[in-house]
Amino acid sequence: MNILLLKMKQVFKGAPAFIFLLLMSFANTTQANKIQLAYLQIEALPPSSIEMQAADDLIVQQQIYHKVMWKQPVNTNGAPLTPVFSEGIKITDKAAPVILNGANIQYFTLTAPQGLANSLLRIDNLEKTTTEVMLKYHSSISDYSVRLTPSSPSYTFLKSPSSWQTIQSYTVFGVAHILEGYDHLLFVLCLLLIASSLKKLLWAITGFTLAHSITLVLSTLNVIKLAIAPVEAVIALSIVFLAVEIAKNNTQSLSYRYPVAVSSSFGLLHGFGFASVLLELGLPKNDQFLALGFFNVGVEIGQLLFITAMLFVIWSVKKHIDIRKHNRINAYIIGSISSMWLFERVLQF
Repeated sequence: MNILLLKMKQVFKGAPAFIFLLLMSFANTTQANKIQLAYLQIEALPPSSIEMQAADDLIVQQQIYHKVMWKQPVNTNGAPLTPVFSEGIKITDKAAPVILNGANIQYFTLTAPQGLANSLLRIDNLEKTTTEVMLKYHSSISDYSVRLTPSSPSYTFLKSPSSWQTIQSYTVFGVAHILEGYDHLLFVLCLLLIASSLKKLLWAITGFTLAHSITLVLSTLNVIKLAIAPVEAVIALSIVFLAVEIAKNNTQSLSYRYPVAVSSSFGLLHGFGFASVLLELGLPKNDQFLALGFFNVGVEIGQLLFITAMLFVIWSVKKHIDIRKHNRINAYIIGSISSMWLFERVLQF
């Protein structure tokens, strides 16, 4: 065991293992195995009636039409995906696929005499990929989102999801979003590196949580609206700022003395980022506040999972290496990653 520890110290001399975890977790976000998202948006149109003559009787048959937009990545890391609906549901007016911004987009119409309630949707080949499908359904009486995954590629349409189903779905959405949000996680990681005590860390995380919760609610409810592109750029800039603070290692600076002030201020911006995702998902009409609340709960659960994992890593590494001696190297890596994000996002203006 001692020989193994000695070897580890030699390998990581001058750069702790923690740095390599940073590189693995954040720098290479374009790996082939990275989870990709496809979108299936279904909008139910008002019911229409079709008159048919059968012998001497006039039969009036109701038809319910649905406008559909199917968008999948050009490269799904596997076989192409195909939405398959229950027997009796017809696909008509199928337009030719269009490739735009790395996505294959196709529009068509669904015809369902009894509507989609209780019918089955299956995404063919989803289990063979690392892609997930975001299903967004809208009608005059129902509005909800569902996430289909390689391990769960099917969904049975409901007239309206129950409150418990809403709680489950939006909690999972929140957890998934924060764990896939590398910029938010890297910001939290910076707070871990800056906080000099457990008390300061708890205050910093609490301030960040309360701040982003406030703007998440206000933005989702359209009380405050900001363009998302500049917000995303400033979120990247907030990480650059903290990286500079870590590199300078000035324990008398505001960031080191009062990390809660920094985390709260930038947390307001991060809340707008969370809200943009939730607005894209949509909120169920009958459980709007329930969905909003549990999406935020999911974000906090994911954040706590990440913090717990990172504290365990830091604790493990500190047994053998003084991480704070390498904070400048940590800062350079964090600053390089966040600067790259900043540059990419500014170009999107």
